[in-house]
Amino acid sequence: MAPFPAPLRPLRLAATRRGFLRLSGTTAALTALAGLRAVPPAAAAEPGGTPVFDETEREILTALMERMVDTGDPAAPAVRDTRAVATVETLCETLDPGVVRQLRLGLRLFEYGPLVFELTLARFTGMSDARKDASLRGWMESRFALRRLAFLGLRNVCLLGYYSQEETWPLIGYAGPLLRPEPSA
Repeated sequence: MAPFPAPLRPLRLAATRRGFLRLSGTTAALTALAGLRAVPPAAAAEPGGTPVFDETEREILTALMERMVDTGDPAAPAVRDTRAVATVETLCETLDPGVVRQLRLGLRLFEYGPLVFELTLARFTGMSDARKDASLRGWMESRFALRRLAFLGLRNVCLLGYYSQEETWPLIGYAGPLLRPEPSA
């Protein structure tokens, strides 16, 4: 029998501290994913309480999300036409404040990353799409594990926010939940 191709290989977790941390992180991520759609639609539409992100951080997250979810499909809804950023903000309201601080720091690092890592006098949100993609590729393929980890974390947040929107479901072949909530009067 031929071995599994790399993406389909079973995940083997060693009984080490690193393996335990990986399992814990995966479990936490899946728990957060499961809880996202449990939020009532009215609550997911508008963040409650004080805003998690300021306007600058929302713009950085929007720019990152636009590049990370870009499929090239003209039928795909634009990130700015969805509630994707508001959904991420609603999810962040349920997270530990320490995690949210790290996310906010990660957004700022991506914004000023071209200046620090590429020695380019530009911020991420001010670059062209091609240069943004090159900057993201630098994060994804960095020799520094911390940069790669920051990329993966923000990519997961961006994908989660975008593909949890009902208008994006046809792109991934999802017909929606079998049982829909009844409209409130």
